[in-house]
Amino acid sequence: MSAVPTRPTRVLFLVSPGEQPMFTPMNLPPFGTGVVTAGLRAAGYEVDLHDLNSDFRRMWLAGEFAKTDLRPFYDERAVLGYLRGERDDFLDDFAGRLLAGKDVAAADVVGISAGGDFSFLEMQSALVVGGHIRRHYGKPIVVGGNNLDYLMQFKDAFHSWWEAAVTHFAAAVTGPGEDVFVDLVGALGGSRPLLPMARPGVARLAGGAVLRSPDAAHRILAPDFDGLRLEDYHNFVRHRPQASARKQNADEQWNRMQLYKFPPYLSWLANETNAAKVGDGVVGRLVLPYVFNYNCPYSCAFCTESLERTKLVHATVDDVLADMAGLAEKYQTPYFYLFNNYFNLVNGFLEEFASRAVLYGVELNWSDCARFNSLTYERLALLAESGCRKLTFGLETASTKMLRIIDKRVKLAEAERVLRWCKELGIWADLEIITGLPHEDADTFAETTDFLQRNADYINYFNVNRYFVAPKSLMGARPEAYGMRLRKNPDAYQRLLDANYRWLADDLGFSYKPQNFRVYEFDEIDGRTADQLAADIVPKIARLNAIQSTDFSDAWRVLSLQQDRPGRAPARLTNETMALT
Repeated sequence: MSAVPTRPTRVLFLVSPGEQPMFTPMNLPPFGTGVVTAGLRAAGYEVDLHDLNSDFRRMWLAGEFAKTDLRPFYDERAVLGYLRGERDDFLDDFAGRLLAGKDVAAADVVGISAGGDFSFLEMQSALVVGGHIRRHYGKPIVVGGNNLDYLMQFKDAFHSWWEAAVTHFAAAVTGPGEDVFVDLVGALGGSRPLLPMARPGVARLAGGAVLRSPDAAHRILAPDFDGLRLEDYHNFVRHRPQASARKQNADEQWNRMQLYKFPPYLSWLANETNAAKVGDGVVGRLVLPYVFNYNCPYSCAFCTESLERTKLVHATVDDVLADMAGLAEKYQTPYFYLFNNYFNLVNGFLEEFASRAVLYGVELNWSDCARFNSLTYERLALLAESGCRKLTFGLETASTKMLRIIDKRVKLAEAERVLRWCKELGIWADLEIITGLPHEDADTFAETTDFLQRNADYINYFNVNRYFVAPKSLMGARPEAYGMRLRKNPDAYQRLLDANYRWLADDLGFSYKPQNFRVYEFDEIDGRTADQLAADIVPKIARLNAIQSTDFSDAWRVLSLQQDRPGRAPARLTNETMALT
C-alpha cells in the first residue's frame, strides 16, 4: 500500500495594524515579516501572508471608524480581558472585520507580528487579533516582532501584557524569528510535540516572573514579500521613458530627493502629491528594506547593545549583491533603504562592495547608517558611484564632555571633514542627535547647536531624539554610575496608552506621536529632578528644530498648497517640541 501524501503545514502570517495608516499610506513592506516568511517557505511550509495595515487603511478611508472609536484598544483592562475570554463586542467585531477574506480556517498555525514601530496600537491589536482567532477558530498562535523586544526591556512595566500573551498564545518570541518560527511551526503543525523546552527568545512564566532564553542569532536572508498587496507600499515617482534624456535625468534627480533627501514627513507628503498624477508621468515603485549586518563592536553607553556583547553577523559581498540585485529584479525597483547597524562595519567591505557593484553593472539607489570612523574621500567616492544617496551618522552630541561620558568615540574634526566630503560628492548626510542626557547643561548643549550651525551647509537633516533610559544599556543597568536615579511608574502601561489615545482624540499630526520609549523617568543625582528635566527639554528641542534647513519647511508649504491641505504643520516645522508624554 502506498503512503498517503501529506500536505505541507499551512501558516497564516499576519502583521498587526498600527496608527500610521490613519495618517499616510505605508511606504515600506514589513522587513522582519518578510525575512521570517522567507525562512518558513525555505523550510517547505506554505505561508499565507497578510499585512492588516492594508485592511486597516481601507477601513479608515471608507469611514468605517473614527479615531475616537479606537478607545478600547488603548484600555489595558479591555484588551487583556478580551484575550482572557471576557466579552467585548467592539474588539471582537473589529478584529473580525480586519480578518475578513483571510482563510483562517485553513491554517494549521497562525503567526502574528506585533510590529516594529513602537506603536501601542500594533502591540494591542496583536493581542486582540490573536484572541479573536483563538476564540473563533481555536488555532495555535505565535506572536513576535521587534515591538516584543521593547516590551521585554520594560517587562516590569508591561508584566500584564506578557502574562496574558504567554498564557493564552502558544509562544511569544523576541529577537530574530527566522529560525525559531520554523522550529515552532514544525512542532505546532503536528509533525512533533511542542515540548516544554527553552527555545531562543521564547518567553515563559516562572513563579510569576517573565523570563526568556537568550535570543537566537541573526541569519542574513533576503525578505520574501509575495502575497502582500504590494501596491499598498508604492512610492509614486516620476517616470517618463519617452522624454528626452535631460528630462529623464531631471525626473530621477527629483525621485532621489523625494526618497532620500526629504525627511519622512516630507517624503510622505510628496508621495501623496504624486499619487494623484499616476498615469501622467508618474508610476508606483517599491522601496525595499534590506539588512546584511547585525550587532555592533562599540559600546555607546545609551545603546541597547552596550550591555551584552554579541558576535557580529555580516553577509559576504557576493551574497549582498546577489540579494539586492535579485530583489530589484523580482520587485522591479532600483530603490533600497538599508537598515544595517552601519555600512562600514567590516574593514574592506566598503571597497569590495562598491567596486563589484560597478563591475557587475548593478544599478541601485540606496541609503544606510554609517560611522565617521575610517571614511576617506576616496571611500565615499566609491560609495557614491555604487548608488549611495544618503548616509545617516550617529553623532548624538557635539560636546566633547558628553561624548566621553557616553563613550561614543567620535572625533569632531573627522566628523566635519566627512560631512564636507559627502556634500562635495552628492551624498546627503543626516545626523542623529540626542538631547536630555543626564547632566547635559547649557554649555554642553551649546556645543551641539554650535556644531550644527557651523556645518549647516553640509548637513542635510538631523533627527532630534530625546534621551530615554533603556534597561538593556550600560546607562540603564548602572544608572548611578551616570548620575541618574531611576523612577519607575507602576502605572506606566496605562499611562502610555492614555497618552497615545489623547494624541488620536486631539487629531494631532503624525509628528506629534507620543514618545513611547519614555517608560522610566530619572532624577539627576545632586542635580535636577525629573520634572525639572522635562521642563528644561522643551526649549532645547524647540531650539534644535529651529536650526533645521528652511528648504524642508518651504517644500512642505508648497506641497501642502498643491494638495489644498494647509492643516497643522509638523512639529519640526513649527519649532514646537515633539510630543512629550
